[in-house]
Amino acid sequence: MDDGTSQYYFTASMDSGKTLCSLLKAIQFQECAVFCALPEGLKFTVEEGKCVQASAYVPADNFTEYHVRDDVDVMFKISIVVLAECLNIFGSGEESSLKMYYRCEGSPLLLVLQPQSVYNVMTDCEISTQNADSILELRDEDTPEVAKLVLKAPALLGLLSDLERSCDVIEINLSPEHPNVSIVTYGMQCKSLTQAKEPFHSHPLKKMLPIYIHAQHICDAHSITLPFLRTKMSLLSVFSLLYVKTDRSCIEVTKSSDMVQSFSCEESITLKYQLYHFRLIMKALAISTKVVLRCTSNGLLLLQLKLEKEDQRQMFSEFYIIPLLDD
Repeated sequence: MDDGTSQYYFTASMDSGKTLCSLLKAIQFQECAVFCALPEGLKFTVEEGKCVQASAYVPADNFTEYHVRDDVDVMFKISIVVLAECLNIFGSGEESSLKMYYRCEGSPLLLVLQPQSVYNVMTDCEISTQNADSILELRDEDTPEVAKLVLKAPALLGLLSDLERSCDVIEINLSPEHPNVSIVTYGMQCKSLTQAKEPFHSHPLKKMLPIYIHAQHICDAHSITLPFLRTKMSLLSVFSLLYVKTDRSCIEVTKSSDMVQSFSCEESITLKYQLYHFRLIMKALAISTKVVLRCTSNGLLLLQLKLEKEDQRQMFSEFYIIPLLDD
């Protein structure tokens, strides 16, 4: 193949595509990503329901050759599932050199891979591209930053892994005062009372009714408000609704903890997010060494994760998470 770059919008090559493959899998919670070739490097972006935006960055110094035409915008949508499979075509244990070519708008992305352990063997893959969807611009330079933490990625991964999996909300409390960081998770498990194992006449709720129902009466000693239960109901009405049980866990971290490398917070702040959205970062944490957590006054959370390669060059992933609105 002619290695000339003039006929292509974008060309790049690297000695091994293994780390790139791992980085793509870390943000692979959607089928497709927006591929953007910038003068400073590659950027892949995916979004989850307009609530989470994740990007993978591959700086140009990770490539042995890197060229982007400066008179066109190189941006398109591509299946990162297919791209990751192609990068791994010789197996996860095989290091393969990689070359990428993109001729023009609407053209497929061409990959040429050659295993390092086998001579005179190579494969080329063509991956179809589509016009890129618009990407949300979440960062507002006019919104002040109220907190910044630098954490060890493996420690944060372990912390998130220990959280109660049945919960659906994560609350992060940051304060300049001890304990500095507290992470609370809670949620509700609901099921029809008509499906409960207890007989109707012996169910523990029977003795409470008829009363004005409050969440504390039917939850495991947690003060959580359920407005739809603030009504006087008959026993039959309540038993036709829901049996509600809350699960809750709390972890506290001080700024002197080994996992905290830097802590900056001028005033106390409480933030709430969907726990599912937080779990989307766990693959990226598993391959990263450090994470920078930033929070703005409107609750927008930014997590920047650094992946350091054996040759000391770096790749990055970045996650924006939208907060839950207060009732």
